[in-house]
Amino acid sequence: MLCSLYPKAHRRYLSLPLLGSIADAFDDWLVSNGYTQLSRKDAIYELRHVDAELRRRRIKEIPNLTRAVLHDCWRSIIQKHPHRAATVRALERYLAANGQIVPGQPATATSTASNLIEAYANFLREVRGLARSTISRQRCTARCFLQHLDEERIRSKTVQAAQIES
Repeated sequence: MLCSLYPKAHRRYLSLPLLGSIADAFDDWLVSNGYTQLSRKDAIYELRHVDAELRRRRIKEIPNLTRAVLHDCWRSIIQKHPHRAATVRALERYLAANGQIVPGQPATATSTASNLIEAYANFLREVRGLARSTISRQRCTARCFLQHLDEERIRSKTVQAAQIES
């Protein structure tokens, strides 16, 4: 599929030192997951920058990639190049779907509440595409809500509408 997306430049992506071996399969995965041609082009185009960032982190082979490394890479890239960070997340999902990294949260998470808040923030960022300021307000609201549940000794799985009003 990479040949049809970039007829003249597909070899450039296939020859990337780290991610070249999976570039074509990554594009196939993007197609099968409903990415548009434009978003596929963007993701493949940004692979060379992500490849360089991962090599700066001394990753030499795909099996050496971990969720924590990809998370750190994403955190450093999103500061300057938010569009490249989306490629890191898509690459992470691709690797998890193919069993090349273990799915789930990075090992840096500390508590259940922080896991929920970070998962919610990631959802807002990746799926909804909200701005950083909106996400920080939503994160604060979620943190306050979870603290309230903790104070009232209510498990988050058993929350009912009447309890939300309080």
